[in-house]
Amino acid sequence: MYKRTIFRLVLAIAIAIGIILGVWQMRPPAANEDCPHFQRMMYNIERWSPRPRHGGTDAARAEIARVRAGIIAEIEEMGLEAIIHEVVYTRDEVAAARQLLAGRRTINDRYFRGDRLYLQNILVRLEAAESDRVVIFVAHYDSALNSPGAADAMTPVAAMLEAMRVHASSQNLANNIYFLFTDGEEIGALGALAFIRDHPELGERIDMLVNLEAQGNSGGLILFETTPEPSAMLNVWRRAAVRPIGFSLGQPVYEQLNTFTDFNFFLRYNWRGVNLAIIEGGRHYHTPGDNFANLDRNTAHHFLTTAMGLANYAAANPLNIPESSHSAVFFPLLPGNMVIMSHLAAYILSMLACAAALVYIIFKRRSVILMILTALTILATIFLHEASYLFWLPLIIITSSCFLEKWPIARRGAQILTVFVALLLWTPLIFAVGALYMIW
Repeated sequence: MYKRTIFRLVLAIAIAIGIILGVWQMRPPAANEDCPHFQRMMYNIERWSPRPRHGGTDAARAEIARVRAGIIAEIEEMGLEAIIHEVVYTRDEVAAARQLLAGRRTINDRYFRGDRLYLQNILVRLEAAESDRVVIFVAHYDSALNSPGAADAMTPVAAMLEAMRVHASSQNLANNIYFLFTDGEEIGALGALAFIRDHPELGERIDMLVNLEAQGNSGGLILFETTPEPSAMLNVWRRAAVRPIGFSLGQPVYEQLNTFTDFNFFLRYNWRGVNLAIIEGGRHYHTPGDNFANLDRNTAHHFLTTAMGLANYAAANPLNIPESSHSAVFFPLLPGNMVIMSHLAAYILSMLACAAALVYIIFKRRSVILMILTALTILATIFLHEASYLFWLPLIIITSSCFLEKWPIARRGAQILTVFVALLLWTPLIFAVGALYMIW
């Protein structure tokens, strides 16, 4: 009797720890308030996000001009050149661009001056002496209609400026490091589209594009979308980022949402890269609540450490990411740790797990739980392979426990481990789905 009580107690502890660690996997690390880069970043966010900034009204047009001038002043203060990429769209060109992105959608007439739409991207280039390969960071500096846009996306903009500041006078860069601040993202990623079309040669030189976004104002920075065959880029990101968080399942989920980022066009034109965003605090997304006062400081710091970590890595290490890499399944497993594997490896592990479970069911003993989990693993592997790890990893452990009948303590331990691992896998996913529900 006491053995059963101990088992239940240990199981309860494992459940509690699994849930806590599962949620913790989604949290950003604590902000270093004493970091001068963080202090300057927060100062810039506060002064550049008191009011909406876009081209839809005279006041918002004046505000985006003020912010643009401030960004350029920061760049020039570093001794760097801010290259202004001016964009002019006709009404027909805007309609065609938005058809590409999101179907039959129109743009508010307030954004036009006469029959033209005017945007200004800002590009900064840190050139390497002996490499033509490029790592480029992208964020937009305009805001939604009624939002000050402190998180979306002044926080990424300010983080990129600090990453730029670190390497403004660096010598012997291993890669060219570019920073692109786009205009017009909130009205259809039109600045990004124009930049792509006007710089077709740049796409062939890019090893990694890092798009930084926000669909909330708190939580950890999540990698949720990539270009095809991203394994080499994912390994760079895992090595360079502080507290990396990412889900391969994020891509098929995101594709079902009625939303977009600049990355949609980079993806369409085959510029290789990754898309990262925060998704917690969705009640403030595109509202007046996306202001400096409501911005989570730990989240802001996570943007900073991610941008700086990737820039530092790109400055010191030739990436040489091959044109043909591998497709990948990736997911968090314990805070700060990412599992990244090829689709083939995930298929093999799934098949091995199912085969072992079927051997036990056929030749040893029927188990309803094992049969259900095996069926779910097969279905996930066939129809949504990005999510198959949610089933085959617990299946591997629970099947191993079934073959430990002669060692009851080991069998109980494997059962507890199955529950613990399942919670580590499922809790962050449920947490992310809940955050997305707050937005949509």
